[in-house]
Amino acid sequence: MSEQLKTSPEEASSSHEAQLAAENMQSGQEKTPEIDVESDYEAAKEYSVSDADKSDNS
Repeated sequence: MSEQLKTSPEEASSSHEAQLAAENMQSGQEKTPEIDVESDYEAAKEYSVSDADKSDNS
């Protein structure tokens, strides 16, 4: 499931670079990144448990 990043120059962080990037994305000068939430979630699950916790030392 892919989602598109919604950009708004008014909501950009206080840095000039962030505001400029948001304006460029909104005007179409810069590509808006796609976000694949499900893929990111699946990748994050691989790092959510430490190796020590995975081993069964009972």
